[in-house]
Amino acid sequence: MKKRVMALLALSALVLGLSACGGNSAKSGTADTKKDAKSEKSNTKKITWAQGNSGNVLVSIAKDQGYFKELGLTIDEVPLDEGQLEAVTTGQVDIASNSGTWTPVQMIAAGDDMAIIGGFMLTGSMPIIAADDTEWKGPESLLGSKYGDTISRYATLHELYEQGHDLEKEIDFVDISDDDEITAIQKGELDYAVIGTGKMYQVQNTKGIKIVDYCSDITPNYSCCRMVARDSWVKKNPETVKLLNEALIRAQAYFEANREKCVGLMAEQLGTDKEYVEAYMLNEHYRINPDTVKNTVMDNYKYMKAVGGIDQEDKDVKLEDRIYSDLYKEALDEAVEKYSDEDPEFYKNAVTFYEENNL
Repeated sequence: MKKRVMALLALSALVLGLSACGGNSAKSGTADTKKDAKSEKSNTKKITWAQGNSGNVLVSIAKDQGYFKELGLTIDEVPLDEGQLEAVTTGQVDIASNSGTWTPVQMIAAGDDMAIIGGFMLTGSMPIIAADDTEWKGPESLLGSKYGDTISRYATLHELYEQGHDLEKEIDFVDISDDDEITAIQKGELDYAVIGTGKMYQVQNTKGIKIVDYCSDITPNYSCCRMVARDSWVKKNPETVKLLNEALIRAQAYFEANREKCVGLMAEQLGTDKEYVEAYMLNEHYRINPDTVKNTVMDNYKYMKAVGGIDQEDKDVKLEDRIYSDLYKEALDEAVEKYSDEDPEFYKNAVTFYEENNL
């Protein structure tokens, strides 16, 4: 996807980074995991993680609070910007979580050794911007407009497609960078543009533009970034995947109760200004969740197929078999049993959320 959540080594790279985003096929469910466990399971306790320059606050929390250590896991974050998903499939890293939903689904559909084991950003703080005097009536305003985005934007476009609109004929898509989009809106060269999470500070401090809507207001829980690993690796390490998600679920509970503290944690880790992180992390539209949200991913896939987003498809691969919602549920059950006393309401809501988004 054009608007991936990118990685960061300096503030300028971070600004660009926070925008969002063949192997043998095999079925993934619990039964297959148990079957493979006898001969293939290794359950490594050391995980290499592709660290986008925007980081992953759940990983940072779990490290800082000792959640990984308690479960015997060691997370080695490898700074990596472009090519996170390719690094996963080649074994350079085990996990990536900052590369959207569109591209991982494309790779799975094509038969690559890739699987979805959880999530990171459920929705980004991703505004739709326009000039100050522009009228907005909802997604239908995009029809007939010059729109700074691509047809891959499921969150803003899938309802229009379902209403019968020919998106490529009715919208003039302009695929340019966030920086150029903001300038183009100011100059009147674009009518609307979706801006990535990491540009919130700039959007809030740029004259002549306004936020007319957010992607997550149009499509709640649209699945911004999925957490992915090699399918073959998951089958060899089901216990590791479960423990990993257990720690991340606990980290989400911490995040929701301590957002302000997490701002400082991420600003320090990323080496950037606190105000910059506050602009997106304290925004209500920035929602993180390690849940697999299988139903939403499958709906993304349906939309992708409809608009030509699947270039290659391995007929022997079923996407639903590469989404490890069963392993995630095992992790959630363990987390509820161990940690629910820490925040009963959070864990009750997490179970409800899983049931609504995976069953």
